Formats: sequence, C-alpha cells, structure tokens
Amino acid sequence: MKTLLTFGFAAPLAEIALGWAWLAGGHDVAGRLLTFYWWLTVAVLLGLPALLVVIRMFSGKSIPPVAPSSRIARIWTRSIFFARVVVMVAIGCTSLAVFSLTAWCFCRLALLIVTETADNPAGA
Repeated sequence: MKTLLTFGFAAPLAEIALGWAWLAGGHDVAGRLLTFYWWLTVAVLLGLPALLVVIRMFSGKSIPPVAPSSRIARIWTRSIFFARVVVMVAIGCTSLAVFSLTAWCFCRLALLIVTETADNPAGA
C-alpha cells in the first residue's frame, strides 16, 4: 500500500508541481529535476530487472513471484505511466518516452524470466 501511495499519488503530484513550475513559472531547475527523475526511472526500470536476470542465470533458482496487486492498482499505475509518456512526447522528450516504454517492456519480460519455474510456466 505504501508503494501505491508513493508512486501512484505522491510522485505524479510532484511531477505535476515540477512541470507547472517549469512550464508556467519559467524555473529551469524544475525542468532539470523533472527530466532527471524521468531518466532515473528509466535507469531503474532497466538496471534492476537486468540485475535480477543475471542473478537468476548464475544461481539457477527462480525468484518467487510477488503477490498480485489489485486490478484497480494495476490500472491506475499503468494509466499514470502512459500519461507520463504522453507528457514526455508533448514537451519534446520523445527519446525519453521511447526509452521509458522500452524499459517498461523489458521490466515486464525480465520479471517473467526470473519468476519462471519448471512447475509454474509463465503462461500458467
């Protein structure tokens, strides 16, 4: 629940405040912080799953899957993510939007790889 509160409500509100300060207020520091946060998100979405895949390859043991979240939480976080991608394209950060989508897809694939077991195929 804390994760949903942080990344589902607090982070988007902070992004909106930074975006407002940058675009409406003319504060360049807010724009730099916002784009740094977005690039940091991309780095985390690419780096941590890659690390998990490397650990899975060397250990040979799968990581137990996390408990599923509620449907509304999944819909909300995905909506926020794709709204963020639309905003990135709208302000001209198209390459950042493409990297964000790529990182999201890579993260999903990597988590399927590291949680796969012989008893629990990914499709089941």
